[in-house]
Amino acid sequence: MFNQKKQEKLAINNEKTKPSVEVLTFLGMGTEFKGKIIFQGTLRIDGLVEGEIEGNDTLTLGENGIVKGVCKVGKAVISGKFRGDLFVDEKIILKSNADVEGKIVTPSLIIEEGAHFNGTCRMVEPKSREVNKELENEESQEIVRV
Repeated sequence: MFNQKKQEKLAINNEKTKPSVEVLTFLGMGTEFKGKIIFQGTLRIDGLVEGEIEGNDTLTLGENGIVKGVCKVGKAVISGKFRGDLFVDEKIILKSNADVEGKIVTPSLIIEEGAHFNGTCRMVEPKSREVNKELENEESQEIVRV
């Protein structure tokens, strides 16, 4: 009897811990974060982030969101302010109210009418090692600058 209840609890706990397909991490308005974020699934930012952001899936920067730093993500949808370097494996969409300054490395860039982009963009092959090479070049240049 006790064993059966214990097994039922374990089964329920195992179901809760199974990762879902879409994990949504949210930093709301009024939130400030300084440091490194590593995420899975989708990350939506409507606050301020200074530092590094890494993930294999989608970064969504809302209209009120501000990111200052380096991002290495699978996809990016930018509606807010971005200052820094953006390395994206698949595609970047700059929405009409996006304000981006910095370096972009991606195989696909979509800029909607009204978006502001001031910086450089390097187009690379999709899912290639070019993004990684560009990252390595960036890191080695930082070492030389010191």
